[in-house]
Amino acid sequence: MIQLDLSKIRSILQKNGIELVGREQLQSLVQQSKDFQFVSHLKGTGIEQVLTWLPKSKAQLRQDLLALFYNGFHKKGYFVEFGATDGIHWSNTHLLEHEFEWKGIVGEPARKYHNDLRNNRSCYVETDCVWSHTGQTLRFNETKVGYYSTIEQFSNHDNHHTHRKDGRRYPVSSISLMDLLGKYNAPSHIDYLSIDTEGSEFEILSAFDFTRYSFSLITCEHNYTDNREKIHGLLSKHGYTRIMEDVSQFDDWYILQK
Repeated sequence: MIQLDLSKIRSILQKNGIELVGREQLQSLVQQSKDFQFVSHLKGTGIEQVLTWLPKSKAQLRQDLLALFYNGFHKKGYFVEFGATDGIHWSNTHLLEHEFEWKGIVGEPARKYHNDLRNNRSCYVETDCVWSHTGQTLRFNETKVGYYSTIEQFSNHDNHHTHRKDGRRYPVSSISLMDLLGKYNAPSHIDYLSIDTEGSEFEILSAFDFTRYSFSLITCEHNYTDNREKIHGLLSKHGYTRIMEDVSQFDDWYILQK
């Protein structure tokens, strides 16, 4: 058996300008690089505040900081987020509610998250599945890795389909985005809309009346599917401009042109 002397290997690598790092340190460096790219694409005032709040961000791609940036870091805003999971991990709105006193609605049809979501959040919690129409019974696929859960008809919609193969299926009731906002008396102008439904985003938005409600910022997951450009065409028609494509990855981010 060959015995490896790690200290010698490290010494040789260091002499050649190569430094070994652990997995956690590497992940931290990758995140720092992504954060640098995110901040460098922001334009205007508020960047210093973004840097101040960066350590408290919960969102995977810093969407919470984006929402604050494009709303002037004001207090007591209003958000709507569906695909909210447990309301904390990778949450796009937890920071807004807990640090900036925003109010709003979070939605999540996956049963595994309902208790945690209610315990973790003080805002309105909707457990019906946001869909194009209200009152339909949909077959839902709850996956072991819950972030991939979706309406069954979208289980093979993107490159995460292997995670959904052995999901738990059960019926859920649907509610349209229009009826969701009406149910909780949301304001006609909403500061931030976050959509992450693993495939049904276009169907939800295409049934929405954009003359009744407007949004300062919309973040919408696309997962590189064909629906990405359909959503872009729809939102562009209603006055929204896509921004920061170089850093938004599997999301698209839209601001309302004033």
